[in-house]
Amino acid sequence: MSEVKETKKTKLLAFRVTDDEYAQIERIALALGEDMNNWCRNIIVSEAREGSGLTKSQRLLYEEIARTRYLVGHGFRLLLNSKESTAETWKKITKDIDEYSGIIADDLLSRRK
Repeated sequence: MSEVKETKKTKLLAFRVTDDEYAQIERIALALGEDMNNWCRNIIVSEAREGSGLTKSQRLLYEEIARTRYLVGHGFRLLLNSKESTAETWKKITKDIDEYSGIIADDLLSRRK
């Protein structure tokens, strides 16, 4: 059997929360099937790894929003355009968005800085 050795954790972090914050953290952790300590630890470690940018989940959501924005914009342009090749063009646009969603999201994020 191959067991994965976990790195020994020797440092301790502690912080205080209000009763309401505690209850909210407890509800979320229970809903996700995790204990509060592990849920908090995972969130903090994830945020620390990601730095001040978007977390992986936030980035995924942002890319989906960017895809939707891109598709809606191009869809309206196709509808308002009188060309007959709209189905072919739409297929190309949807293929492009699947390939380049990260680049499109990066472009949108760079405009917001």
